[in-house]
Amino acid sequence: MAATIEKTNAIPLYQQLKNKIKREIRTGLLKAGDRLPSEIQMQKDYGLSRVTVRNAMAELESEGYVIKVQGKGSFVSGSDITRLPIGVTSFTEDVKMQGLQLETKVIKADLEVAKSDLDHEFFNLKEGDKIVVLKRVRVVNGTPVCIEENHLPEQLADIVNEDLTGSLYDILMKKYDMVPVNKGRRSVKISFADQEIADLLELSLGTPVINTEMCVFDVNGEPIHTVQDIVRGDNDRIFKWYV
Repeated sequence: MAATIEKTNAIPLYQQLKNKIKREIRTGLLKAGDRLPSEIQMQKDYGLSRVTVRNAMAELESEGYVIKVQGKGSFVSGSDITRLPIGVTSFTEDVKMQGLQLETKVIKADLEVAKSDLDHEFFNLKEGDKIVVLKRVRVVNGTPVCIEENHLPEQLADIVNEDLTGSLYDILMKKYDMVPVNKGRRSVKISFADQEIADLLELSLGTPVINTEMCVFDVNGEPIHTVQDIVRGDNDRIFKWYV
């Protein structure tokens, strides 16, 4: 498990260690049933504190990647979930897993000047820098359920020429070798549909909707995209949606 943990990196040390172990599990370097080095050994190997290592291991355990056995140590879980190609499921996957039909309407695919504080912070942008904006409406079994707006770095500008009616993550993995695996900062709030939202989701003006915001990193902890979802409040009668 030799590797370098970059202490000057902006990504928290526990997150770097967690990402490294997850990557080794996903690629098969660590296999189901393999015993991981002890926390003390990892502290020595990477020059990390006890708290840092424990935080990384606690999250790996809570996400189902490792199992702790009292008096014996930590082992790679045998669950198939650790073998999935990505750790952050896409909207497309969530719908398909429930046996439902998905249609995607592309509303916008363009390069724009970044406006939000979240994008500036996440992508480390300067004033005037641009981002790719992909705005789509996701329709499940004929009902518009979600307005999804993804923001990506400018170097992915040619993604606007791709077929965006399918899975964005499929494009990121197959064309750009980017594997979304970690959710970062998240927020969930209730808001009320303005005229644009009401029209796109076929709701009455002022209907409550769920508004979420999230950042997603790749296997190396590098930023891939931010996403804002506006989801109709009665979506649970159509499909199960996961924050």
